[in-house]
Amino acid sequence: MRSSPEAGGGRGRLVKLLVYSVEVSLASLLSYWATTSVWSAHQSYEDSRLGGMWAAISAIFVVRECKRQSRTAAVARMSATLISFALCLIYLTFLPFHAWGLALLVGLSVLIPGLVGRPGDETTAAITTTVVMVVAGLNPHEAWKQPLLRLADTAVGVASGLVVLFVTNALSARWARGGEGSGYPEFYGRTDRVKKRSSRHD
Repeated sequence: MRSSPEAGGGRGRLVKLLVYSVEVSLASLLSYWATTSVWSAHQSYEDSRLGGMWAAISAIFVVRECKRQSRTAAVARMSATLISFALCLIYLTFLPFHAWGLALLVGLSVLIPGLVGRPGDETTAAITTTVVMVVAGLNPHEAWKQPLLRLADTAVGVASGLVVLFVTNALSARWARGGEGSGYPEFYGRTDRVKKRSSRHD
């Protein structure tokens, strides 16, 4: 007895959700470990944990359900971080944190992406600027280092997310070549191939 298309679609969605959740979990773990154990090992406990959190957020942001979306998210995350990095570094090199300065930089973080042809990055840039400035206000000593640290943490998170996606997609492709009937190939866009094979058996 064949299962109904609705049942197969339900299983496919469940597999898709499970794989996606595993990818996000692994990416956050890898980015947090890499930042706190390797990159931020020479920093204070609080700074290293802050860096781990920032890297994990970046990794979660870039993990998407297909490679094309993940590359787009990675570019958006890095471009927004670069805009925020430049604004915060210039400001904090000469001036201490202030609420008016925060408001000014957030406004510029929304304006500049549109001017340079990346209008979809303004929200991420504004959020990044807000976090960097507030953290700099909490740690006024050498506050100008915060943009540099957050840029490095973002790079670690983006790289971790892309590494996890590369590995999971490679494993899924190998699984899909290994046999039919699991429903897994359909999740990765191989529905047509599975249907063709099924029609030959009919």
